[in-house]
This record gives sequence, structure tokens and C-alpha cells, in this order.
Amino acid sequence: MTRLACFLLIIAGLLSTSCDVIDEPFKGGGPNPIDTNSIIQGDSLIQTGRVVLVEDFTGHRCKNCPKAGKAIKALDSLYGSSVVSLAIHAGPSNFTGVTTDYPTDFTTTTGEELATFFNIFALPLGMVQRMDYPNSQQKSYTAWTSLTAGELALGTEALFQLKASFDSLSNVAVLDVNVSMSQASSHGIALAIYLKESGIISPQLMPNNTRNLTYRHNNVYRAAPLGTFGKSLSATSVASGDVFTEKVTFTLDPQWDASQCHWVAILYDKDNYKVMQAAELAIRP
Repeated sequence: MTRLACFLLIIAGLLSTSCDVIDEPFKGGGPNPIDTNSIIQGDSLIQTGRVVLVEDFTGHRCKNCPKAGKAIKALDSLYGSSVVSLAIHAGPSNFTGVTTDYPTDFTTTTGEELATFFNIFALPLGMVQRMDYPNSQQKSYTAWTSLTAGELALGTEALFQLKASFDSLSNVAVLDVNVSMSQASSHGIALAIYLKESGIISPQLMPNNTRNLTYRHNNVYRAAPLGTFGKSLSATSVASGDVFTEKVTFTLDPQWDASQCHWVAILYDKDNYKVMQAAELAIRP
């Protein structure tokens, strides 16, 4: 091989590793994504490490929102169950409203409350762990990967154990929650529980201004059984080793596909709303 050929090969290698654009197929994809910190055993989940929450505020009439959905797919492929994702259809009504061409109403009252509280002024915008509230919590989807990696590198603050049951006759789902503190905190903590559904086929406006009639909407925020901001577990401080339990019961909308629904649990700091730990588990084991 000539000296020139060697030089060109080196340059090509540098170019291929310096690009920060993530495209399919994603690195780390397949059955064993890296940094998986949750173990599923039948109807139960046991956490072994830190898990990060990414909230994607989106709309079916927002042509750039599929790009954010692709960023979520990249995170799922890279980190598996170490990332919990929510797609919250909320924010400007010109992006989320129902029309003849976009007939499915994905919005919720509590989702709109989240968008208003966290000042989601445009779509797509998101939050990673709700960090940097109240000044710069809104994050572009182009930053989610690096922010998630930084959060996963931090020490574990708490660990969830979840157990789910579902009565298909009554459509009632039950979640037993156990959260144990791995670190002490001088702030109060709260628990929020959400429901999400995936695999919903409904039209979506695409980046090229076409309407995709068979778009698959995943991680769609459906409800908040404990309210938008959940339930306070401690008003002041917590110690390492403290354990908190909660039981949540919710009747699913009969139009939802229970086999595609998941519980999402988050533990957060009441002073700054920063998420300390997140978890998800299928509603129907």
C-alpha cells in the first residue's frame, strides 16, 4: 500500500468517528443494549442502577417532531431500560389540535399542565430528568443523547421495585411501588406515576410536509393516576436506606390497548423538580 493510500484511510477513519449525527441502525442496538439497569421478572421489575427520564413534548401536526421521535429510538437502542421515555402531546394547539386530517386527540389535561408549568413554548422540545428548572429545562432533541449519557454517569440516588397486575374483565390495573433511597437528600421528595401507550397508528405530519397515514406513535402519555405532580413522600429530607411504598389503581380507557401500555414511575426532588430515578413496567404482565 502506498503512503498516500495509508493517509487517505486514516482521514476516512477520523471522519467516520467524528460525526455526531445518529442514524439507523443505531449503535448498540439489538437484544443487549448497553447500560441496562432494570431486571424484569414476570410481573415485577427490580432496578440495579440509575435510570434517566426523557420527556418529549410533541404533536401530530408538528413536522419536525418525528426527528425527536427518532432521537428517542436512538436512546432506546443505546441504553435500553436505562432510559424511560414519554411522548407528551401538549403545547401549541396548532401542532396538537384535532382536524379531519389528524383525527386522534392525544392531548390530556395533565399533559397540558406539565407543558404549561415547564414553559414548553414550541415543539419539539423536551426535558432530560427535568434538569435546570426553572430557567433552561427545555432541551432540543439534538442534546438529549449527550445529556442522558451525563446523567447515567452519575451515582444512583434511589432504586425502584415495581409489581403490576391487571384484571382484563374490569380493565383495572394495579401497581405496587417500593422505592429505597441509595443516597441521603436534604430536600423533600415526591413520587409521580404516569401511564403511556405505544403502537398507536395515526397520521403524522412529516419533515418533508407529507402526511404519514400509518405513523406509529410510541410512548404516548395517557394519564397521571396520582395527579400531574404526584404525591409527596417526604416534606423535608431523606436518609440513605429510607424505604417508601405506594399502591396505585387505575381503570384503563377501553379504547387503549392494554398490551401496549406501561406504568412510568418517577421520584423527584421537590425543591427543583429534578428527577432522581425513573422506572417503567408493562401494565399487563
